[in-house]
Amino acid sequence: MKLLLRYTFLPILTGILIFFVTCLLKPSQVPSMPGGFPWDKIVHFGMFFFLSAVSLYDYYRMHNGNPVFLRWMWWGFLLPALYGGVIELMQMYFFQPRSAEWGDWIADVLGSLCATLIVIIFCKKRENQ
Repeated sequence: MKLLLRYTFLPILTGILIFFVTCLLKPSQVPSMPGGFPWDKIVHFGMFFFLSAVSLYDYYRMHNGNPVFLRWMWWGFLLPALYGGVIELMQMYFFQPRSAEWGDWIADVLGSLCATLIVIIFCKKRENQ
């Protein structure tokens, strides 16, 4: 149990923080950024990049550098990408001051995908040293 908590604490904390930022903060509470650039998409990308990166790396460490690949991808890429879609649906149906956008979900998926590729490369390089 201690081992499980050790390797799931940061991903769970990150997921809770993402939920808070994307669903519970009112749009008026979000700081305004200079126009002309899709800052919200960059934030979505970054949040899900971090969520996937910590999930993938912690899962890798929890399995002593030898995770079952499909399970690793489930916990590190697919679950965060689905979580991003669920958050967008929740914004549409349950958190009315917020709005759902396809672009936000695409940024979530791209953030998770980039993290997945980088973590896989990092872990493979680390194995070969």
